[in-house]
Amino acid sequence: MAGEAVVRARGASHRSSQAHRGRRVAGNVTTIEDLQAEGPEFERLRQMIRASGTDCLKHFENGYTHEGGLSLQQNPDEFAALCRFLKLRGPYATYMEIGSASGGTALVLSREVGFDRAISIDDGRHLRAQEQGVNLAAIPGIRQFVGDSHSAAAGTFLEEVLQGAPIDLAFVDGDHSTEGVWQDIKLALRFCRPGTLLVLHDTRACEAVELAWLGLIRKGVVEPLAEFVGEHRPLGIGVGRVA
Repeated sequence: MAGEAVVRARGASHRSSQAHRGRRVAGNVTTIEDLQAEGPEFERLRQMIRASGTDCLKHFENGYTHEGGLSLQQNPDEFAALCRFLKLRGPYATYMEIGSASGGTALVLSREVGFDRAISIDDGRHLRAQEQGVNLAAIPGIRQFVGDSHSAAAGTFLEEVLQGAPIDLAFVDGDHSTEGVWQDIKLALRFCRPGTLLVLHDTRACEAVELAWLGLIRKGVVEPLAEFVGEHRPLGIGVGRVA
């Protein structure tokens, strides 16, 4: 999904999902506070993320030192917690993400979490998409599909790349519309196995994503393991284990 559209979706959700603002995290799950209490690694990760640069200082704030660099669209507290949580639960053979923006998120996860191979599904329309040429290219063995994640071609691409092997870690941060986020989730689930970790980004900043996250839990599609919600300008990251 194009960057401007994501920002619009996030902005609309702040106005339209007032009822969800007081929602507690989904079940008995790992939180940012749990990872902070674990030791100094959380703080190292948070400072590394802030120093890596953001897409927009005005929008993301939270101690980022500059715009540019990896151009991350992440809340540093949430993303630090995610990196630490995933590292503790690894290893992962195959990582796939839908919605790569600048490619910075995948690069950080590659460095801090690690996986044998990585796959990016992205439409190339984000304002920072040209930066993928540097950031994604720094990930060994990266395979990229540039096009509509809802197209038949996206599924065919994954079939050809995976050759029957499952995805171990899937990060969904693509289309933020109600129908679109479900289509992206369904695409990811086609190639997951029981035990695959499914990560949804913007479970607090976008109502459609939040409702999809809660719907997956309610339907028993995933078991919620973690939900990371920052104190300042929360975006929300949900992590579930595919049933």
